Formats: sequence, structure tokens, C-alpha cells
Amino acid sequence: MTQLKERLRALCSISTVSGFELAQGCVLTDEEKASLDEIKVDKMGNLILVKKSKKQGAKKLMLDAHLDIIGFMVTEICEKGFLRVVNIGGLDTRVLPATHVTINGKEKLFGVITSTPPHLRTGESKVPKIEDLFIDTGMSKEKLEEIVSIGDTASFSPIFTPLLNNYVSGVGLDDKSCACAILDFLCSVDSEKLEYDVYAILSVQEEVGRGGPARVAFELDPDIAIITDVNFAKQEGVSSEESIQCGKGPSVDISSLCDRRLTKNIIKLFKENSLEHQIICEAGRTGTNNECISISAQGIRTAVLSLPLKSMHTPSEVVRLEDIKALSRAFELIATAKEEL
Repeated sequence: MTQLKERLRALCSISTVSGFELAQGCVLTDEEKASLDEIKVDKMGNLILVKKSKKQGAKKLMLDAHLDIIGFMVTEICEKGFLRVVNIGGLDTRVLPATHVTINGKEKLFGVITSTPPHLRTGESKVPKIEDLFIDTGMSKEKLEEIVSIGDTASFSPIFTPLLNNYVSGVGLDDKSCACAILDFLCSVDSEKLEYDVYAILSVQEEVGRGGPARVAFELDPDIAIITDVNFAKQEGVSSEESIQCGKGPSVDISSLCDRRLTKNIIKLFKENSLEHQIICEAGRTGTNNECISISAQGIRTAVLSLPLKSMHTPSEVVRLEDIKALSRAFELIATAKEEL
């Protein structure tokens, strides 16, 4: 698990605020590069990783995990080194006060979101509004303006903390935990065993409209596509029907927006190969890139696999490494399946 953990740590160290991913880039290791037949970035900023089958006329399998994360955009540079910001993506403002952030200006700056001390609060506590919060940089306005411009992004500072029992906590595990599983699969699978040409997409803009995956899916037009994302882990305050258990492997979505035959065959494949997995019902929307990929081109057969994640959309998301490894194994079973899915 050490290699998997370090791969995940590297992914989480990159600031990839939604819509600004290309500017931040994604650095692949030499091992990851050596395992691929092609690496490219398209006009939208999607990172496309290709691993070809040795089989002539192989069909195309698309794996998708979004690389973007929630964050902020600077709207005003104020006196005494304060910044006003708006949210990019679904930020939970309850956890923002006193949070450490990194501003992506001409150089990286660190700041803290302002918080009123409890001794000075009056009246009933309310959920703060983003427009009432500031990022404190400790700099003068004049110096800050030399480094930061209106429209620059900021994100939670990239804290990555190993916990007990192979849990890890960090920023951007939604959805970099799934991206980590994809990279692990690509590095470990033997091309000789592949039944499909694999097109792994680390996609952009999931948090701001899903233009990235829609564009690449339209151009690629794969035979099947597996969309991966995180789902709510079972914890206090989360209903059982909306959540899955950490340590029990990925979930397979049963949804009216997924291809029923593909979903059924994937569940059968997992059972035949004793891959621990879970089932979750999403009667309508899945809240994933499936919603744009499935209707791209002339329609694409899709299935959704999800990893259980605690404390979603906070600076301290939590995932278990065994689940990431199980998702990597799931990709291998699908990509090497002899029978048509």
C-alpha cells in the first residue's frame, strides 16, 4: 500500500481548481509514463492516457475520473492583505473559517480564512456566507497586488495525513482517489492481457458544468465507458440508503442513466472473480460525469463505479487505500474480460 499512498499523495499535492486544471498541470512519474502508449492533453485540458491492447481490432474502453477540485476565485484585493473570494464548485462554508488555503498567484501564497473568536461572537451562530469571509495573507495591499490578480484561484492547502488502518485524509480525494486507482491499474496491467484499448481520462470541469468529459467522450466515442467518482461513506448523519461502507470495495450504481446490460455484466464479473463490491441505487441522476458522457456522440454505454469517501468537499476528506486498490482491480477485470460486456 505504500506505493499507492505515495501516488495518491503526489496527486493531492497539485492544485487543480475546477476550470484551471491545465494551468496547474499533472506530473506523471517515469513509471507511469513508461506504462503508456500515448499521453496527451486536449484543448479542454483533459489528460488522456492511452494503453493499447495487443489484440487486433480491439474495442475502446474509456475510464473517467475527474481531476478537478473545489476552490475559490479572487474577486477583490483589500486593505491590510485581505482577499475577497467566490466559490468554485460546491464549498461547505461551515468548515471554512480558520482554514488554511493556498493562493495561485504569480507565486504561491499561503493564507488563512478569517474567523471571529468565540469570545466575541454575539447572537445565534449561523452558517457563514462566502461573501462575508476573507482570506488573510498578512501582506500589505500594495505588495499583494504585485503577486495576486483578480481572477486568480485559491484552494485548500494540500494537507495529506495517513491515518490508522490504511485510511488517509487530505484535500482533493474527490476525485483524485479514483484517478489514483486508474494510474495504479495502468502501471500494473499487462498489455498482452488487455481485451480493449484503454483510454483513461483524467477529466476537467466536473465541478463547473462537465464540459471537459463531454467533449472528450464525443471525440473518442468509446464502445463502453466506466465513470468513477466518490460516494458518501457511511458515517453519522448520512442515511444508509445514500451511503456505502469504507473497506468493502467500490460500489456499482444501479441507475436509469447507466447501461443496464453493462452494469449487470460488471456485477456478474465481480462476483465470478470474488471482488468485494457494493450496490447503490441512484434511481435518477448519479451526480457524476455519467450524465454528460452517456449522451455524447450517438450515445455511449456507461457504468458508474464509486469509492466511499468521508467528509466530502472539506479540507479533510477520508478514504481507505484498500478501496482504491479494489477499484484498480475492478478496472483490470473489466479491461481483460474475455466475454463481451
